[in-house]
Amino acid sequence: MLRNVASVLRRAWTVIHSDQRGLTTLEYVIAAGIILVVLAAAILAWNNGLATRIGELVGQLLGQ
Repeated sequence: MLRNVASVLRRAWTVIHSDQRGLTTLEYVIAAGIILVVLAAAILAWNNGLATRIGELVGQLLGQ
């Protein structure tokens, strides 16, 4: 999943930099929105894994 996202971002980066016309404000807003959504999804996934791990550690400390 993360490799696919990275691949799409690399392709988008290449296309953006090969276009000599520049970007409009709308394109910047769309790109920022995509980046924020991907970043938020990654943080949520990481936090969920971290919460699970902390729960397991607490369970071990309590002897469960």
